[in-house]
Amino acid sequence: MQLTQKRKTVFIAFLAFDVLVVMAVIALFQIRGERDSQAALREIGVTIYPQARTLSEFRLLDQQGEFFTKVDFQGSWNLVFFGFTHCPDICPLTMAELAQFYAGLDFNQDVKPRVLLVTVDPEQDNPASMAAYLANYNEEFIGLSGDPEQISQLAAQLYVGYGDAVESAAATGSHEHDGRPAEDDAAQGNYLIEHSAHIAVINPQGDYYAVMRAPHRDQDLIKAFRELVK
Repeated sequence: MQLTQKRKTVFIAFLAFDVLVVMAVIALFQIRGERDSQAALREIGVTIYPQARTLSEFRLLDQQGEFFTKVDFQGSWNLVFFGFTHCPDICPLTMAELAQFYAGLDFNQDVKPRVLLVTVDPEQDNPASMAAYLANYNEEFIGLSGDPEQISQLAAQLYVGYGDAVESAAATGSHEHDGRPAEDDAAQGNYLIEHSAHIAVINPQGDYYAVMRAPHRDQDLIKAFRELVK
């Protein structure tokens, strides 16, 4: 039986409607899946920004003494933590978790990220000290030091706050000064710098994509990273 032109038009209309319904259902499932995924990430302290944030230019030094700029973020996922080599608590704990996170990935299947430590103590930390410090965790990690103003500008863009160095409790009473670490305190690491503890996630386009809040645990980091990059 041949279809009349009118019936053909109706049939095409119904077919188009069915296709639209299927597409709408698929979209709803995708939206629901994304919401469930983001809710799961929030439970372990990870937030994806609604829109990735473009970073301005900067120039720092890696532990090899080579310049590291905004362009060097591109092409890989980057996990960026701010700390310093004489940090007595949060930095070694976080770096240890990052080392376990990195070791726990299967690079036959997982995307290989870069892990970066940016110093908040450029007066004391230089490429050599950063290299020695990172060797305790993973020699593939990148340590950035350099101009204090450049570090401050990058920190501000990644919502990292940090203060001035002050003498630690171990040094209190042993020297008389104005609260800033004396030269021998600095040499011995008897000082503290308050700083933010979150990890900034930079996507392969070089934009600020997500934030991982403390406390950091290697298994949560693995779970979150796999979810972010899939």
